[in-house]
Parts: sequence; C-alpha cells; structure tokens
Amino acid sequence: MLRLMIMLALPGAAILSGCAPKKPVSSEGVAIEKTLQQAETDARAGNEKKALEEIDAAEKALIEEDKKKPYVQGIKTESGINPKAAADQDAIKELKRAKRDASGNLAGDAADDIDKALKDVKVKEGN
Repeated sequence: MLRLMIMLALPGAAILSGCAPKKPVSSEGVAIEKTLQQAETDARAGNEKKALEEIDAAEKALIEEDKKKPYVQGIKTESGINPKAAADQDAIKELKRAKRDASGNLAGDAADDIDKALKDVKVKEGN
C-alpha cells in the first residue's frame, strides 16, 4: 500500500516542481554580472588596471540600480534587513575589497573578491 502511495505521489511532485515561476533577471543585473565576470577574468590574467576599471563600472551600476529601485518595502528577514539590500551591501563591500587588492597588485585576491561579489549579485537578482 505504501509503495502504491509513493508511486502515485512522485509524478504529482515532479509536475508541481516544474510549475514554479522564474523571476526575470533585470537587464541591469545581466550587465553587472557580465562586467564582473570580465573583471574576474582580467584579474586572474594579471591585468589589474583593466579589472579596476570594470570593478568601478560594476560598482557604479549597482549604486545606480539601487537609486532607481530602492528596497524600502518587501520581504525582510529576522534581522529586519531586506535580502536584496543585504546582498547589495555585501557585493559593494566585496567590490571595495577587490579594488584595494587590485590597486595593491594582488590580482588573485581581487579575482576571489570579485567572484564573491558576483555571487552576491546573483543572490540579489534571485530574490
């Protein structure tokens, strides 16, 4: 009997799991992600100057995007901070760290920081 119930429940669960709507990623978010990916590639290649330019561009784009759509309302976590706002703050913090590392000729560390910022941007776009 249990086996029959499981066999009947699995197809229904599979159907329902595919029905969740996907949130569209904003065009600004896509551009920021591409800029950060290019900055990470350049930093890993040792081109700190180009990576710095791309980090600056991504940071400015994040700030401009926040000005267009501030996170005043919406979902808040137990800490009272909107998850998108927290992800933005984390991304900007990582970008500042990446700029410091790239300025100090620490390309590998800058690339790691850019990768963390990219993950934060993806978290923000996913919320």
